[in-house]
Amino acid sequence: MKKIVCFGDSITEMGHVIELRGYVAQLADRYARKADVLTRGFSGYTSREAVQLLDEAVLKENPDIVVLFFGANDSVVPGQIQHVPLEEYQKHLKTMASRIATAGAWLVLVTPPPVDEARVKSRKLENTTAYAHACLKIGQQMNVPVANLFDEIQWVADWKKKCLSDGLHLSAEGMDCLYACLAKALDSICPFHQMERLGLKGM
Repeated sequence: MKKIVCFGDSITEMGHVIELRGYVAQLADRYARKADVLTRGFSGYTSREAVQLLDEAVLKENPDIVVLFFGANDSVVPGQIQHVPLEEYQKHLKTMASRIATAGAWLVLVTPPPVDEARVKSRKLENTTAYAHACLKIGQQMNVPVANLFDEIQWVADWKKKCLSDGLHLSAEGMDCLYACLAKALDSICPFHQMERLGLKGM
């Protein structure tokens, strides 16, 4: 069986919560008997910490596919403790993408989701837009698929209320958006219907 590691911040840490229809739980259901799906979510972490933790949390698992989902915390307004300048964020994504590729795993990037700045004072949609676009650009430069959660959520009518639980984290509907765009990205590198199913032949 293949192994998929979902590596990210608090949104990933919440990704196995059944009541929220967590995206990791949905992936585990989708890939039953085809791949083990591991959660490596770290609340409050940015790409700065992720670079330091990549080997221990992810690469030691010898994954076949890594879902890399950082940027929501990096993109807080300057002056906040979690803020990571855009250029540094881009550098970290490139570094992790290179290390994951060197380890022989496929990579899917996920953009940070949009924010409701009326409910989260430390975030501005303009800032998050820049980080989402940077993530998309790096995916294009490095020929890596990107799950564009930033745009996907904004296609939903009244997305601020429906897709965000507190202005930043995803509601159940937001998790559904993430799962949908992530499933497409994963299929682009490892088509679901071509994956072997664990079990005896013919059963």
